Amino acid sequence: MREFRREMAGLHSTVGICTERVDHLEARVEALESKQSVAMPDGKVSQLENLVSQLRLELNDREQDLFSSDLEIANIPEIPGENIVHTVGLVAAKLGLTVEERDIVFAQRVGQRVEREGRAAGATSPAAAAAARGRRIVVRLTRRSLRDGLLQSARVRRGATTADLGLPTPPRRFYLNERLTRTNKHLFYRVREAAGQLGWRYTWTKYGRILTRQGDGKPTHCIRTEEDLSRVFGGDVSAEKVV
Repeated sequence: MREFRREMAGLHSTVGICTERVDHLEARVEALESKQSVAMPDGKVSQLENLVSQLRLELNDREQDLFSSDLEIANIPEIPGENIVHTVGLVAAKLGLTVEERDIVFAQRVGQRVEREGRAAGATSPAAAAAARGRRIVVRLTRRSLRDGLLQSARVRRGATTADLGLPTPPRRFYLNERLTRTNKHLFYRVREAAGQLGWRYTWTKYGRILTRQGDGKPTHCIRTEEDLSRVFGGDVSAEKVV
């Protein structure tokens, strides 16, 4: 645990340094573009913009590294006074693994809390549906191998439900996924939408990387940027069409 915390502290420090560099360069680019009286070669501005993009990519990669032992559990009903750590242990047991309290660095609900009003009346509004699902549970484990084992077990036991979790709600499917940065989460959404539009069969994540494949026997593509998205799926895929 001590070694794990040292490693996390080092990654946090790296992310902080990258963030400062990105902010500094963005300020320089904005200052140069706003000074109409200064004759700045287009190539110089373009060079700075490319550097900012590269640093943003590096920052996102380092942030994703911070989540190497994290996972998200979705569609677990949110109960007042619930013990999230206990719930995580029950979910793991449902998947055939043992996760004890000492294996969990933290476990918490994330996202905006949705009011419970109208839930009992069988309301079908988006807000009522979101309230029934409950907010996502983010879990950080002490070992990446344990995280990977849970994700693998969830794939093998696809279709596992909340039955026997001691919840006062009808059984429903729950889902385990890798925890992604906000940038990667949005990009993953874009990739899935593009793949669906074009009939690609497979889109998934592995170790924080976004992967897609058109079909069996086809090459696997790693998507890290919007440029990769256009390169793999073609120029017809646009933000307006996908989002």
